[in-house]
Amino acid sequence: MQRKIALLIPALLMWACLLTAQDKTPVKYGKVSPEDFKTRYDIDTGAAAVVLADVGSSEFESGREWFIQVFKKHRRVHILRKSAYDEANVSIDLHYQGAAEESLANLKATAYNLENGKVVETKLESKAVFTEKLNRNTIRKKFTLPAVREGTIIEYSYTINSEFPTYLRPWAFQEVGMPVLWSEYEVSLPEYYEYIFLSQGYNSFHIKNAKDGRRTFSFNMDGASASSASRHVSVTPGVTTHRWVMKDVPPLKEESFVTTLANHISYIEFQLSAIRFPETPVRPIMTTWPKFMEEMGKDEDYTGELAKSNNFLEDEVKRLTNGAKNEKEKADRIYAFVRDQFTCTDHSAIWKSQSLKTTFTKKNGNVSDINILLTAMLREAKLNANPVLLSTRSHGKMYAMYPIRNKLNYTIVSVEADGEEVFLDATRPFLGFGKLHASCYNGAARKVNETADLLMFEADSLFERSVAGVFISPDDKGQLIGHFQRQYTFFESYDARARIREKGQDVFFKDLAKGFVADIELSNGKLGELDDFGKQLVVDYDFKLNNADESGMIYLSPMFSESMRSNPFKSTDRTYPIEMPSVTDYNYTLTLKLPEDCTFEEVPKSTIVKFNDGEGIFQFLVQQNGNDLMMRSRLKFTRALYDAEEYQPLREFFDVVVKKHAEQLVIKKKKA
Repeated sequence: MQRKIALLIPALLMWACLLTAQDKTPVKYGKVSPEDFKTRYDIDTGAAAVVLADVGSSEFESGREWFIQVFKKHRRVHILRKSAYDEANVSIDLHYQGAAEESLANLKATAYNLENGKVVETKLESKAVFTEKLNRNTIRKKFTLPAVREGTIIEYSYTINSEFPTYLRPWAFQEVGMPVLWSEYEVSLPEYYEYIFLSQGYNSFHIKNAKDGRRTFSFNMDGASASSASRHVSVTPGVTTHRWVMKDVPPLKEESFVTTLANHISYIEFQLSAIRFPETPVRPIMTTWPKFMEEMGKDEDYTGELAKSNNFLEDEVKRLTNGAKNEKEKADRIYAFVRDQFTCTDHSAIWKSQSLKTTFTKKNGNVSDINILLTAMLREAKLNANPVLLSTRSHGKMYAMYPIRNKLNYTIVSVEADGEEVFLDATRPFLGFGKLHASCYNGAARKVNETADLLMFEADSLFERSVAGVFISPDDKGQLIGHFQRQYTFFESYDARARIREKGQDVFFKDLAKGFVADIELSNGKLGELDDFGKQLVVDYDFKLNNADESGMIYLSPMFSESMRSNPFKSTDRTYPIEMPSVTDYNYTLTLKLPEDCTFEEVPKSTIVKFNDGEGIFQFLVQQNGNDLMMRSRLKFTRALYDAEEYQPLREFFDVVVKKHAEQLVIKKKKA
């Protein structure tokens, strides 16, 4: 028994050492060996670059009078292909507000190349670091690592000393398009600061732990008056150190039907909820939506100007509303004026960039400038109008329960007209009255009023329908001629009008002919409802089909330009939800009459396929009667959002659609 114990103890010690080694940060700055330059990584053999390690920490230190926050980052990346050269371009954002600021320190950056079996270092020179101002509270430090080529390993590290101790930097454990072998973040929090941790993603932690301890901080506090001496203060709060590690994290890859990958990447961020200083009452920091909207309503850089008398708008509003029969007509006229006369320079901005009068005079501004001006003009017309704050689909989801300012990036307008609430966005040139861009349908939004009313703009609530028809028959010479008509969805109409304005109608119709999946001569192109943005665009044109080949056979794709040519779901699996922009219903009909000297050799068979008990349905119905054929294709979904678990059956469903749409009609000329 003693011998077994004696043998077991070294084994346990070895196992403990192995676990400790596995849990230790795997890289040290400047320690790069020839063995590190392998060119294949099993986690993703096709990767253009691999993040070997990304290590960060945030901790509180003693400042001159109170805490400062110190953030450190060390990142090492192996660049394998030219397409990943952008990894050598590094940006670091620093915040400042009033006298408080963040400063960059201890910046090091090195590129390593393997030459003749030896590691050659090329270091970044300090003069290669540039500074640019992003906005009123942010500057950006930028640099590009030198000597980068295929096979280069780059690494850089830096420290940010922040006079904003309550702002904890977030951390992403996963990358878009690149695997990450090791990602680690450590945060040490004194008991005075209470945070809510907000995490997301589908990868599990290799390490997730917290350790409690105590630490002494010392400060020199200013006296109560200019003549009073400063005093030395020491405090010894409890400190909790949190450590999160993810290992061998696969890349997050862009796929069809996703709002933004930022919603799904493995990520953690922090929101300060309360401050608990010794011998003082607890100070809540986490605000409520009504309180947040009260502050935003008073802020001159947002809606503060709405409380003023904006007399410069009076004459224009009177001109626009003169003779209007009701409130909706007033609102429509004002909305159309702003939409058509003003140009949006930035579609992602929470703050105004200038005064309302400047926006009115210059006829341009960011999304907040223009839509808050629209609000002011609607109010000048004695209409009940309020801004609405939201986050667009590409910006990520906002939190519905409590406000986090950086989760918001867009303003639209709510107006009550003739007892109906209408939502407007005057920054998009082809939106009809009461229509919003697809990017706005991203879930929760909040009205900027006393009660901060919760609004929901869900893709599941948005119905988009398209109807297309093709009619083909022989002319008096036996040549197959046809007519095409399609009513676009509202979103398709918006995009088509933008293309037409940019390139003109001739180019638009030429592009349509290219997508027809047949050799056609297009003529008599017409665009219905082109200038009525509240209606769906209708496209009409005639065409002539080139008939049989030398063998006397005619091969036609019966779906022509309306076929689904590839499955939008390429990956074999998917870890995040499917987010379609709307509920959809696509209808297509073909009516075909053959010349008397032709006959149908092959005709696709009818089929009906359902997804998830009818939440999706695909109908492909064919009816032939001699030389006459009618065909109908319908693809309909009753919801827009699907869980990741539904990906495989949805992918299989679309496979059926693609294969069926690819089937051909084979027509044979009768022998004379």
